[in-house]
Amino acid sequence: MRRTLAITLACASLLASGRPAAAQPPVINFAQPAAIVPGVATDVTFFGGNLAGVTGFWNELGASAELTPGVENNGAAADRVTYRLLVPADAAVGIGGYRVATGQGIANVRLLMIDDLPTALDNSANKSLEAAQPITLPTAIDGACEAESFDFYKFTGVAGQRLSVEVVARRLGSPLDPVIRLLDANGRELAYSDDEPALGADSRFALQLPADGDYVLEIRDIRYQGGGNHRYRIRLGDFPLVTVPYPPTAQLGTVPQLAIGHAANDLTGAARLLVELPVPADPALRQLRVGVRYPHGTGTAATRLAVSPREESIEFEPNDTPETASPARLGGGWSGRFEKAKDRDFFQFEAPAGARFRFVGQTRSLGSPTDLFLRLYKADGGLLAEADDAETDEGTLDHTFAEAGVYRLMAEDLHRRGGPEHVYRIQVEPYQPGFTLALESDKFDAPQGGVFVAKVTAGRRDYNGPITLSVEGTPEPLRVAGEVIPEGKNETVLNVTLPAGLAAGSWHPLKIVGRAKIGEQEFAATASTAGALRGQFNGLPYPPDSLDGAVGLGVGPVFAEFFKLNVDGGSIAFPQLVATATFTVKAERLNGFVDPIALAVEGLPAGFTAEIKPIEKDKTDAAIVLKGPAAAAAAVHRLRVVGNGTHQNQPKQVVVGDVALRVIPPLEITLAPAGALPAGGTQKVKVTARFFNDEKPAVTLAWSELPSGVTGPESITIPAGQTEVEIELAAAGNAALGAGMRASATATTTVAGREVTATATTPLEVKMP
Repeated sequence: MRRTLAITLACASLLASGRPAAAQPPVINFAQPAAIVPGVATDVTFFGGNLAGVTGFWNELGASAELTPGVENNGAAADRVTYRLLVPADAAVGIGGYRVATGQGIANVRLLMIDDLPTALDNSANKSLEAAQPITLPTAIDGACEAESFDFYKFTGVAGQRLSVEVVARRLGSPLDPVIRLLDANGRELAYSDDEPALGADSRFALQLPADGDYVLEIRDIRYQGGGNHRYRIRLGDFPLVTVPYPPTAQLGTVPQLAIGHAANDLTGAARLLVELPVPADPALRQLRVGVRYPHGTGTAATRLAVSPREESIEFEPNDTPETASPARLGGGWSGRFEKAKDRDFFQFEAPAGARFRFVGQTRSLGSPTDLFLRLYKADGGLLAEADDAETDEGTLDHTFAEAGVYRLMAEDLHRRGGPEHVYRIQVEPYQPGFTLALESDKFDAPQGGVFVAKVTAGRRDYNGPITLSVEGTPEPLRVAGEVIPEGKNETVLNVTLPAGLAAGSWHPLKIVGRAKIGEQEFAATASTAGALRGQFNGLPYPPDSLDGAVGLGVGPVFAEFFKLNVDGGSIAFPQLVATATFTVKAERLNGFVDPIALAVEGLPAGFTAEIKPIEKDKTDAAIVLKGPAAAAAAVHRLRVVGNGTHQNQPKQVVVGDVALRVIPPLEITLAPAGALPAGGTQKVKVTARFFNDEKPAVTLAWSELPSGVTGPESITIPAGQTEVEIELAAAGNAALGAGMRASATATTTVAGREVTATATTPLEVKMP
């Protein structure tokens, strides 16, 4: 019997959000419940790590969000946070992404559902038929499968009652590969489902209950794997098992007439329903969520309609033979449906000589179970090309038409299957040289004012020139280095520096766009994150299209200091005539930093240069050699020593400022009495010569000043190769007494072939013995 269905829809918008290097960004493992009820404020707890100090919640379901009041430690606990989410009452059932932000960054994107069925939770004690958990229909059960285990749920039904059962697991990013069975009170199997062709790894079935009594639903992982992350949501009610609308894609700003396809194991003729659905003209729109339910049913089924700016056309039956081919024009989208087994569709079109076009198939990405097989024929039936799907490629033909004329494209299911769910679309586009871009991550975190790095990979199509990248979406511009993929290369690493005005705890949606002028045309492509999303969602082959290319950026606290610098001795002595000096820069390493530190010297006087080596990995100092004029005038100059290091991708510059560079004579002499000189006695004096090169020539000294009554050696010599000598001063018994006296000596030596003198003075005390 034909049933009337109600249709609701909502837009899947393009938003996004991203991890500080030393900070600990939040991580989300799962949500409980896994769905929001339309029009009902739903408290959802998100479990994970590093969730303390939440600063925001982003989602693409159109839900408002506030921290749920009355929950102990809510917003401050590290392992969970509870938000009260609300979507409009007319929000369509479906799946979309969400993220949580904290002061440390932004969480990985996860998937959440809008569902009008009430939620029950797995009690974790339902591991046998005897311990089956009682439930009341209609309901949706949130739970997790344990390894080598089963979960059982028991309910009471009546004869003839319609029951639809659907597992939403992989579609929510769970690693679970579910299999479900329905058993009667005697343990007899009534229904079974493993992988559903239109759903991938998820399962579903529908049936009419044969008798009054109790029934048991069993769920497990087909591989007997499990754990806390092997989550599932089982939906039980009376709803159609829909697949994909037909046509599966509508042009922006149009009002297409749609038929809602149903699965082969559905109990209704849902595909017969025709509805008119207005499609907004928003160019950012990629998909519409579409909810389908029976007027008197329980629960709503979810499907989605793709949208496109291109013209869309559909096949017209009969077109199973070349002679009855549906007329088509090159360009836009061609949609069709294999109504029955062994059905095939022909499209006939004209192509000019030399035109090159791509025919790109779409099936499973739209929710259809079809494996598309394409063949291109000349008007006389000669085969030109063929293609079938492989992994996420759903079948692509790329052909240059050598001659102007009539051509035909044939489409069929590779396994010759058919039915209302076997819908396809072929995107027909002129070939254009260009490129695709891909990112390895869908989110990045950086400290406030810090840096994140992003590897961007290009797939080139007959274009080998440079590709200029930009990072777009923040309220203040970002500073980007490495923004060009060079000619002939296929990748670059972006170094993106955040402006200081992006506050810690904030999050921002980004996209990375590549641009190039190819011939006379400007070409642009947004970097895809589909590969990263597939990994994050445990191999989900077609993540929500609205998330592809949507990059999240989370801003964490200012990066911790990780090294300090100082100049050994605090100043630098540069000896005249020697014309060279070496000084040491020392580093204090902090917070596990071990990498090299590049050094530079700024503010050198004219004629001076520096030979600089970095402080090597795991080392704490480096020597810098200064060279300058031998005849440099004695003076004190001020310079800066600058160190640059990078720790966990974060650059740091440390400046040691106002370092004194003293241009001095090449010889210094010091006099150091061992103590006071007793009248009538002697006292030792150490004479030290300081040289500023590796040579140590002999030095002679003569006293130029001694207190009255004090005598010393007339000539003092510090032998070559030595730097000090000890002599004695003697005081007469009647020498003047006091502490304010001084002794001075003049030293003479030869440096760089020139005679050099230096004078030294020391305080001297003469006292009573």
